[in-house]
Amino acid sequence: MALKPPSRLVKTVRELIYWLYAELIARAAGFEGNYGFVISRYKKLKSGEMKWSSSIRDRQKEWEKGKVCVYCGATKNLTIDHIIPVSRAGVDPRVRNLLDSSDNCVWACKKCNSSKGDRDIFEWYGKERVDEIPKLVISKFLKISYKLHETQGTLDLEDPNMDGVLDIYDLGVVITHLISKLSVEPGKKV
Repeated sequence: MALKPPSRLVKTVRELIYWLYAELIARAAGFEGNYGFVISRYKKLKSGEMKWSSSIRDRQKEWEKGKVCVYCGATKNLTIDHIIPVSRAGVDPRVRNLLDSSDNCVWACKKCNSSKGDRDIFEWYGKERVDEIPKLVISKFLKISYKLHETQGTLDLEDPNMDGVLDIYDLGVVITHLISKLSVEPGKKV
């Protein structure tokens, strides 16, 4: 999974999510790194000709695997992990509801869940291990990120975390934190 998509094609959060999902489709189909395949799926997602899999399909995949830690495969001491931690929701109840939904949850053993803590999946894995993130987790992350940005009206932003690069780190709740910072009354500390 590329952390930084081609800037000539992908300029907004919406386009970034479509691009990353197209890469995920390519990875699942055995076409990882096939630029033409990724472009084709990206264009179909962007035009609405193709839709991503439903939350129901994600749940089916989880049930097919059985009750196992999505990160390490453990079958004992399982807990529910929020891919994007609910603690990152801020004060917006719509965001809290999205992050507390099953769309943002996977099975994780206590060890993995504790290790991840209140970091999102990309913070926890880090840039050097991004290709090891399970496909189901990325799929759910992208869908919940889309819903978060849609709820907040930020799908068409070009660089939400204002680091000069549109990449995976512009998704999640970085934007939630930014909005809460920007919405504080003047003179109050964040």
